[in-house]
Amino acid sequence: MNSLSVAAISFLLLLSVFLAGRLYSLHKRTAEMRSVIRGVLDGENKQQIFSAKNDELGRLAFEVNRLSAMYGTAQEKYEQEQRGKKQLISNLSHDVRTPLVSVIGYLEAIIQGRIADDQKDDYIVTAYQKALVLKDQVNQLFEFVQSDANEIALFPQKTDACEITRQVLIDFLPTIEKEQITLDSAIPDEEMNICVDRESFVRILQNLIRNTLTHGGEGKYLGVHIGREAEQICIDIADRGQGISQEHLAFVFDRLYKADSVRSKGGGIGLAIAKELANKMGGNIEILRSIPGDTVFRITFPETA
Repeated sequence: MNSLSVAAISFLLLLSVFLAGRLYSLHKRTAEMRSVIRGVLDGENKQQIFSAKNDELGRLAFEVNRLSAMYGTAQEKYEQEQRGKKQLISNLSHDVRTPLVSVIGYLEAIIQGRIADDQKDDYIVTAYQKALVLKDQVNQLFEFVQSDANEIALFPQKTDACEITRQVLIDFLPTIEKEQITLDSAIPDEEMNICVDRESFVRILQNLIRNTLTHGGEGKYLGVHIGREAEQICIDIADRGQGISQEHLAFVFDRLYKADSVRSKGGGIGLAIAKELANKMGGNIEILRSIPGDTVFRITFPETA
């Protein structure tokens, strides 16, 4: 066997060893990828592939890692939402049960004649007030179910924002007077038209005003101002309460997010639903500022000619 044949055989042997090594390396790396993908599908969302090489498999590993991270984040968010929903249902069930028991108790006392005649009117008024609280809680639960199923039907039409806001404020006057809250309203007499679903716009106003009275009520002030800015109709709802802590501001409109300083009484859905409705109708809700003694929510919609 001449030297040329020996060299050729040696080259082929070296090439075979090299290719076998490459094949083993590729098999090992692809097996690791399959293992990570199976783990992610089985719920092990923290798995990652380590690859020091910037070849095609290395870039594929990078994309698999991105996919794993995104899947893990989505799974955590889903689980958090499910826990939040269960907690919300539990909270609202308790909130509904409490006023319901009170209403039944007051009415039973009247029916069974266990109270003096001169106390009946007080019992009836108290039962009525508890019934209103009950209605409020049931409406919140209904709103949540509708919003969660994306079943809220919208029928936008030309609407005078000033007229609707005045009507909503009138409904809150008994509470404002009872709590001795100063009402500072600046609502123009002229028409300021926007294109919205009237019922949903009323719900937005009610949720924001109720939120302000509940969580900013210690400031004994409710401001409702309407004006124009950059072809937008702006409705500012203000209070002089303790404000919202900086660490919570970014989450105020998140569904089911709860923290005392984030004005979450009632399940943590009122503000979220208000913002969702506004966005669906081409508007927006934001917090202009929130410091102790000065919190302002702003609703904006494009003005309609």
